[in-house]
Amino acid sequence: MSAGDIVKESLLLVEEFTVKANEDIEKGEIVYNDGNGILAAPNTAKGPFFVALEDHDYSEETSHKIKCAVSGIVEVQKATGAAIKKGQFVEISGTAGEVTVFDYSTPGNWYEVVGVAMEDAAANDTTVKILIGSR
Repeated sequence: MSAGDIVKESLLLVEEFTVKANEDIEKGEIVYNDGNGILAAPNTAKGPFFVALEDHDYSEETSHKIKCAVSGIVEVQKATGAAIKKGQFVEISGTAGEVTVFDYSTPGNWYEVVGVAMEDAAANDTTVKILIGSR
């Protein structure tokens, strides 16, 4: 599996969104709409969040719409450095579009929860399966 792969098709909700001007999107990134189109979500984003199901190079495309998972279990990009256990909340990391484990222990380091981990992921893993749209 790779980032952006659909893990379970049952109960999967997919919608098409317009990409923000001059933004490139990677398959498996957590994205959100800032009012001007979707882009990789920074840790300051408040959601709602979606998962890009395809790459989009803005300079090479003529149509600027891509499909995103709105809810369901999807493999997403993960920041390295923190292990995640199945059942833990994941939040946007310091790297736009990537998730990390929700930091319960450090008030002030709480970013928006994106979903729930559906598998364990080691600290050096670059992807993790999550349930998105469960809130």
